[in-house]
Amino acid sequence: MSSLEVKPSNLAGSWYPADPGELRLELERCLGDERVSDDALQAILVPHAGYRYSGSTAGAAFAKLDRGRWRRAVVVAPSHYRAFAGAAIFPGGGFETPLGIVSVDRDGARKLAAASLFAVDARPYAREHSLEIELPFLQVVDPALTVVPVLVGSPDAADELATLGRGLAMLDDDETLFVVSSDFTHYGSSFGYMPFPPRDAEAVAAEIRRLDFGAIDAIRCGDGARFADYVRSTGITVCGRGPIQAFLTFARGRLGADLAAYRTSLDVTGDFEHSVSYAALVFHPVAGAAG
Repeated sequence: MSSLEVKPSNLAGSWYPADPGELRLELERCLGDERVSDDALQAILVPHAGYRYSGSTAGAAFAKLDRGRWRRAVVVAPSHYRAFAGAAIFPGGGFETPLGIVSVDRDGARKLAAASLFAVDARPYAREHSLEIELPFLQVVDPALTVVPVLVGSPDAADELATLGRGLAMLDDDETLFVVSSDFTHYGSSFGYMPFPPRDAEAVAAEIRRLDFGAIDAIRCGDGARFADYVRSTGITVCGRGPIQAFLTFARGRLGADLAAYRTSLDVTGDFEHSVSYAALVFHPVAGAAG
């Protein structure tokens, strides 16, 4: 694989350690000491902030992955810095982190590139963090995994997201793990979202949790329509709502989710005037579901 095909890290030395040994230790801390693999698991939803803030939350889901169970991971993440229709597939051969190179699954990338609204485009990946932040976890949990990288460009275009969901379903097999990348409520004046005043830490934490769990409960049921309605009615700032909605298009009726962990940046910083929420969910087949 030539260097021209490999995307260098955006985040090493800032969002996570640049030193491989330090990074591995940080990931091991996030994954925790008690790891019980979940053979029935088919997908996870994990946050994408710096590891100081959301690493332990993400680790609660990644810790359930069994090494050797999967051939590839389809990582579906939001584009924060470039808006576009549909989804962008990374055209290169891999992503570099301090732990090495994560190879792109060429077959999966080709299949998606041929589907409606999936385009091959490197530009949205130039600054993006939402996909890269998940890769070191995959490298530690299962170094042999390849990835199919997908950035979703529009968070609220319902018809587009449904089409993207049908495209993702083409890759759904017994050897493919789906990783959906999203944070939950972004609260505070800097995020332009203050549905209630910041009276004190306890009140803010309770209100944020109430907001988040309205969305989380819809996801746990695998109900994309309910999730979309909740986002519209509350204005809740779930940055990965596009990837979530696309994923729920083909998960509905087949997959339900359990909550693995939930935290907020308020738990770390104590800043109740500005907070971002993080949840980790694991998806399993619904009993009695067809196919």
